[in-house]
Amino acid sequence: MKKNSFVYGSILLTLVNFFIRFIGFSYDILLSKLIGAEGIGLFQMIMPVLMIFLIITTAGIPTAVSKLIAEYNSKNNYDAVRKTYKVALLFTLALSIGLSLILISFSRFIALKIFRNQDALRYIYFLPPAMVLISMTSVIRGYYYGLKMMGTASISEIVEHVTRFIIVIGLLYYIYPLDPIQGAFIAICGISIGEFFDLIWLLFIQTRFTKRLPYVIPTPIKMTKLLWQIITISAPLTISGLFNVILQFVNAILIPHRLMASGYTNSEAIATFGRVMGMAMPLTYLPYFVTSALVINIIPNLSEQVFLKNYKSARNTIHLAVKITLLVSIPLTALYVFFAKPLAVYLYSDPKASQAIHMMGFCTVFLAIQHTFSGILHGLGKQKNTTIHRIIGMNLQSAAIYYLVGNPTYGIYGYFIGFFLCTLSICILDFYILWKMTKIKFKYADLLIKPFFAAILMIFLIFMTQQWLLSINFHPSVSFVYSLIIGGLGYIFVLLTTKVIPRNLLHMLFRIDG
Repeated sequence: MKKNSFVYGSILLTLVNFFIRFIGFSYDILLSKLIGAEGIGLFQMIMPVLMIFLIITTAGIPTAVSKLIAEYNSKNNYDAVRKTYKVALLFTLALSIGLSLILISFSRFIALKIFRNQDALRYIYFLPPAMVLISMTSVIRGYYYGLKMMGTASISEIVEHVTRFIIVIGLLYYIYPLDPIQGAFIAICGISIGEFFDLIWLLFIQTRFTKRLPYVIPTPIKMTKLLWQIITISAPLTISGLFNVILQFVNAILIPHRLMASGYTNSEAIATFGRVMGMAMPLTYLPYFVTSALVINIIPNLSEQVFLKNYKSARNTIHLAVKITLLVSIPLTALYVFFAKPLAVYLYSDPKASQAIHMMGFCTVFLAIQHTFSGILHGLGKQKNTTIHRIIGMNLQSAAIYYLVGNPTYGIYGYFIGFFLCTLSICILDFYILWKMTKIKFKYADLLIKPFFAAILMIFLIFMTQQWLLSINFHPSVSFVYSLIIGGLGYIFVLLTTKVIPRNLLHMLFRIDG
């Protein structure tokens, strides 16, 4: 007797991710208000430097660990579980330290030759601790996800986000007002602060849990074989992630420069970049609080189902993951497109951010579904395909940025066009491979048509409720919040009425399977 592991694990991770995203989203909003658009722009310019090095240790290795441990655990091969964890941890530690030394060696070149900013050198010197800490915590979480110990891994993320929020935001409030350079520096140091407390928690739990694993006679499997398996699985994911962060790095340099070429001043270019990356982008990625839970959970689950040749269950899992993704991302897309200005004013106190929120809103549903598709294909062992698809999409985005952003006719709209082409092309290519491999039959009425009409009703309710509350002298921010609640309830009501969401949902989620 056991619970449906995918559904149960996804619920737990979604609830935790909701809390984490709420903390992270609140952190981004307060950070934007405290250090300003220019400070956020500086922070976003430096972050791709960290990500270029960090992606080598975090893009594929934790996923490989999760996948391998899930397979060995399903065979009750606990010795292989222990060895896989040790090999991955030692390999990641050595790799992250080596990459940190390389980063320090090239720090002056990056700061003075690439960014042409003396202050950037100070930022870069504080990136290596974050690199080592994030690499270690990612592998340990992958270990727990492979064992389907979702609660332990989830609490670690809560520890990271809460400690970073309290310490960084508290410090910024204490020394406020401050200049953008100081603000960006504190934000960068905050990354290591949260990860340090996260690692302490994970190591404390790991020492207690490892002793409880059943003792078995050691297997003849070699450490070098396990290392090769980890590298084989992680390599395509790492290449894909590396291209992605290189693109972010290029964007951090190219977008401000191309905006200046189209007529922006240096300050305007950095502030515009900050509004896109630091204000609109967190909203666009908001569905990830659900899709991240699905992806983390679906990779070991599909890997296990395919290993056991339970193909019907695998198709049901895929359909459920896609359905949940669309039910969350479709209303958010509608909200960003139609209510960009109120969001910009009430969240960031910056009406100029509404342009970025509106345009990026069109990409929200495609970004969410391509994230879920990538997790499904990784679980099915199609890492190479997802890598190729992302390289194609990123090349389209890079071309649009270079040729359009510098054109005064397009300006920052060139970036929006490139981002949309990138996400749409990846979605189409991923869907084609998924359909070709599984021949799955999606119920499009439940996935697209009914949620679309429910979202239309939601927008209508938000608009009418807001207008009515304003007419009776409610505060604009209060009326907007109340209208969002009414609109959201209307969306859920339509889904329940049309049976997109089963009325006995709670019973289905928590029933005991025989």
